[in-house]
Amino acid sequence: MNRDLALGGATLAIAIAYYLLSAQIPESQLADAVGPQGLPRVYAYILGALSLALIGSAIRGSGLGARDSKEPSNPESRVPSPGLKILRPLGVVAIGVIYIVVVPWLGYIVSLAGLIAATTYYQGGGFSRRVVIVALSGALLFWGLFVAILGIQHPAGIWPSLF
Repeated sequence: MNRDLALGGATLAIAIAYYLLSAQIPESQLADAVGPQGLPRVYAYILGALSLALIGSAIRGSGLGARDSKEPSNPESRVPSPGLKILRPLGVVAIGVIYIVVVPWLGYIVSLAGLIAATTYYQGGGFSRRVVIVALSGALLFWGLFVAILGIQHPAGIWPSLF
């Protein structure tokens, strides 16, 4: 069985279970328009959509993780020594820590775009115009979801004081 198909099926089952669990969250008299079920349901929808995309990709045979033939088939082969494997997750954690430190000053959108770009670069994606576009559009998408739609406050950074 194709690994992408198996993973897609497993994550789809998790999304369905998560949605059913979120539906059991009791309503509160103090709840806003979104309510306590809103964000968990959004997460379930997103996970379900990504799972279906992975399943569809596996069925088509293209595979979301298809690599160029010049790259090694094992991503861990880029790590020079087994003792250095711990450095990869520590690097991702360091990027997250830097994000947390700079978000009060740079604001949510700029910091999140930087987080996406830095993570992409760190994972071997390079730095190109495409990465910048993906980082900015991802940051705007998350801003729209959390701030505009769900009404969750975000750090504005120094930008409002400049204008």
